Amino acid sequence: MPEQSSAPFRPADLSRFIDVVNATITPDGRTVVYASTTADGGTVATAHALWRVDTDGSAPVPFAAGDGSRSRPAFSPDGRRVAFLINTDGRRQVHVADIDGSGSVALTDFGRGVGPLGPQWSPDGSLIAFDGCEEPARDADRPYRVTSPLWRRDGLGLLQDATSDVYVVDVTSGSLTHVTKDGGVLLSLSWSPDGARLLYVSYAAPGSRTYGVNIVDLASGVVEQVTESEFLAVGPAAAWLPDGRVVYNTPRNINRAIGLMVYDPRTGRHESRTEDLGGQLFGNLQAGFHSELLEPRILVEPDGGHALVYVQRGGRLVTCRVALDGPIGVTVAVEDHASHAPVALCDRRLLTFRSSFGSPGDLYLTDIGTDDAATASTTRVTDVNGGWYPGADFTVHELRFPSTDGTEVEGWFLEPAGGTGPHPTVLNIHGGPFAGYGEMFSVDNALFTSAGYGVLAINFRGSSGYGDAFASVLRGDWGHLDVDDLMTGIDVAVERGLVDDQRLASFGLSGGGYLTAWLLSHSDRFRAGISECPVSDWSGMLASDIGAIVPTWMDSQPGKGVESMTPYTRMSPATYLADCETPMLVVAHEADLRCPTTQADTLYNSLHMAGAQVEMLRLPGIPHVPYATLNLGVRTGRAEALVEWMDRFLGEGETR
Repeated sequence: MPEQSSAPFRPADLSRFIDVVNATITPDGRTVVYASTTADGGTVATAHALWRVDTDGSAPVPFAAGDGSRSRPAFSPDGRRVAFLINTDGRRQVHVADIDGSGSVALTDFGRGVGPLGPQWSPDGSLIAFDGCEEPARDADRPYRVTSPLWRRDGLGLLQDATSDVYVVDVTSGSLTHVTKDGGVLLSLSWSPDGARLLYVSYAAPGSRTYGVNIVDLASGVVEQVTESEFLAVGPAAAWLPDGRVVYNTPRNINRAIGLMVYDPRTGRHESRTEDLGGQLFGNLQAGFHSELLEPRILVEPDGGHALVYVQRGGRLVTCRVALDGPIGVTVAVEDHASHAPVALCDRRLLTFRSSFGSPGDLYLTDIGTDDAATASTTRVTDVNGGWYPGADFTVHELRFPSTDGTEVEGWFLEPAGGTGPHPTVLNIHGGPFAGYGEMFSVDNALFTSAGYGVLAINFRGSSGYGDAFASVLRGDWGHLDVDDLMTGIDVAVERGLVDDQRLASFGLSGGGYLTAWLLSHSDRFRAGISECPVSDWSGMLASDIGAIVPTWMDSQPGKGVESMTPYTRMSPATYLADCETPMLVVAHEADLRCPTTQADTLYNSLHMAGAQVEMLRLPGIPHVPYATLNLGVRTGRAEALVEWMDRFLGEGETR
């Protein structure tokens, strides 16, 4: 599967790299408005911009341009107006403009600004629902008290600063109604078909550690809870059916998504509609860029007979149709040699977000009116990087191999353009571990291959997309089967003449940073390593924003004597760092709550005490995942450091 280019991708190119962040389509399927990052080749990007493009192939034009960051567009039911958010000085407000972008007016003026979900039109187009909070902002200079079991979240910070309620504003009069007073963090919001109720998903209500799928009646204000579940890393999505029922997914339980459920408010009945999806619902295929369009969502077809969702099958996201009535059934709606996530549906035309190893994310429109996904007509709607992006500077080789115990494992080798193997190679290890690599673009991989390095990516045991048994096997036994799979994958790539075993480095973020630190402290096979946002000491991870999950991963509840902490010590790289002699770059994100910076500090300090060659790069103001930052100085500085470290230890003439 060749994906060749005429020019390399360099760190400086990040100053003009564009991400499609969110999008909407008119009910007739003729016009798309999307939000994207701004990039002009300079040094700082500070905003998102809105663009309008017709699906007949015309070029995009700016939509409602002006000061402030613009995002979350939503078409009115008649397709004549667009509601969207404008963020000025850190305060988002709901605005409405005509379809041509003219006549923009503000509908809200909240002191703290409205929430990030974006506006939702009522079925008759007279009202807009949104998330927001009218209470004054907390004084950040004063002490504050914590009483809730779930009180902070990576990327959000203190949750009491991010809580919001449901509001409704009249589009004509501007009158405002405060609908709910739960005080949680809203994840999704949608109108019932009759416009009388709102469906919303929230978590972290005061004193609670649960996610809730709820229905609120606008007339009475009564809230009905559809379902709730313990706090986990990813919560549920939900959508209305035309007859007033609700379809939702049960939230991921550490490493599994159980499937889709249909709830009938009239009977209180919950019915499972999935048995075997041929993969894992939503999964967790990791992208080396940022887009909200990869967030889990459920689209319901107009007749209510099927839902459209994406399923991770191995290293690919496949958009599937799931039957909501009658016999349980799952069929493929959109599939090709890439990943597709559904965005919006207009009649039988589906807007999807598509990405692959060599293609950054763009919007595509597919006619799903046929039963054969292979013959469905697909039209490309956007090409946001097409004016300059040189294309992927590599050829993809798929690897399938038995691991040490015979379990089949999937991986890929990205072979750099020019020259012949074996190549100096970066083992790029995904995080999670319930995650995966595959047909999804990665800025990091583009940088490494353009610099002349092969990239080896392996979906080891613990990865998503291969079933629950494959994903859950690491519980209480990290650093064993996952390492076996990685080392076996290296052997296979060496045997096939792809990887130069004498010029091999390891790189990973989060769980990949953990495995990089583990590998370098247990093996002398690597010439260098980069451990970004690592886990180095499992006991310290109890202080993370998902600390409540850590005992499940360790299969041991801490605080019950020395033996209860033994798994934490046994599975921590910090326990073995005195044996590490391989040069390591530690990358710390200073706003990271998922793998707190103390994890990077422990790794860095321990390696220094051991006399190893170690340096640390610190990214100010960056949470756990770095790709969403609009600070191009940080983005390019990180990219330059990654490539420089590999050049220093894998470059021509370097010896072990």
